Amino acid sequence: MLLARTTLAFGLALLLLLSSGAPASATDPPDRDPRNWPTVSRLIGDRYEVAGQVFTLRVHATRADYFNCSYRGTHSRLMAFTLLGGPYETLTGYMPRELGRILERVLDSDPWAPITVQVRFDPERLSELCPDQVDVLEWSKGWQYPPRSLTPGRPDTSLQPTAARLAIDGQKELWKDLQKLDSPHIGQRIQLTSGARVSTAYHCAFRGATRTHFALRLHDGRGHFIHGYMPRTASNRKLLDYVALHRDVAVAVQARVVKLAMSSYCRPQLEITSWSLPDQR
Repeated sequence: MLLARTTLAFGLALLLLLSSGAPASATDPPDRDPRNWPTVSRLIGDRYEVAGQVFTLRVHATRADYFNCSYRGTHSRLMAFTLLGGPYETLTGYMPRELGRILERVLDSDPWAPITVQVRFDPERLSELCPDQVDVLEWSKGWQYPPRSLTPGRPDTSLQPTAARLAIDGQKELWKDLQKLDSPHIGQRIQLTSGARVSTAYHCAFRGATRTHFALRLHDGRGHFIHGYMPRTASNRKLLDYVALHRDVAVAVQARVVKLAMSSYCRPQLEITSWSLPDQR
């Protein structure tokens, strides 16, 4: 399961890298980038708000064998597929076996067939442990572009921060300290300029905070990362949408370093109190 997801994700990421170019408007012809809007990560993060609503996604799919959480014991009547809707953005979709068998035959002949799916989060099956599970109501071969399903513009790859761009005086040691279980910065307020990607990870001090906070995966471009969380406000939603559109951008945050007490597993996390976009100053 994990290998299949990783292979799919890497393949699409490579395709997007090879096909990406200068920024373009939303009116330009779509290409190999599915450009789903909302993005898969945004949908997962908003699942408690949008449960029951139907969304159109352009994906690549592969057969899966993942029947956990609220879908445990359904393998006799449902089939599971990993749905790749963007670089490293996956859902696990479940559909009736008769519908899945047809899709399976399509994928046998063309593993990279573009598929359009209609999905929804079942309000009765929402899970913190398995956040990416959706019902697939319909599917069709080829990518379709109904209104409001396409990103408002293309991702601007020039905004993606490099390690050199993020190499700011004093931050090298800060990043090292933030990786320690006993970081000296726990409880302190810090300023950090990093790359930011939308995250769906809610764990440790922010376990169960999906309804109250947005999540970002902050990184230094050199392999260090830390998760940051900010309240679900209108202004913070603008940042999340901006990051979701461009996938990886530079952001400057002020935050308090927190850590789940009495844990030998949880590393420090950030409670973001304010932010700015260095590239827009």
